[in-house]
Amino acid sequence: STWEPASGAARQLTFSYDQVFGPGADNAAVFAEVSQLVQSALDGYRVCIFAYGQTGSGKTHTMEGPEADPGLIPRTVTQLFGEGDGRRESGWRFAFTAQFLEIYNDTLRDLLTDEPKKLEVRHAAAGGDAAVPGAAGVP
Repeated sequence: STWEPASGAARQLTFSYDQVFGPGADNAAVFAEVSQLVQSALDGYRVCIFAYGQTGSGKTHTMEGPEADPGLIPRTVTQLFGEGDGRRESGWRFAFTAQFLEIYNDTLRDLLTDEPKKLEVRHAAAGGDAAVPGAAGVP
């Protein structure tokens, strides 16, 4: 892939991928690849799954999916609550909060509200954690 920055000097960039899914891959195959990230969230780590691609490439299908082939979001919620319920029997307590955001044409949108807001990703000075102040969260 070649990239030409504003300076006009083209340069070759090399990218590597952990996994590439072909057009025949279903959402179950994609979720099998990322499901350990859900386990990481249960272990206390912050997790972000980012879908990127051109319009019509299948991002919404992969994240939401139809009823017959649920996407990453419904599969993740099912796994989180299933694991949480199983651990509750051992005395564990969980508090889940989720935000659903979309970047479209360089604009960050909150998918949990119809209220238009100017949102920005911010990094905390201590620890460098990323957050989107003002975005709706579903507990």
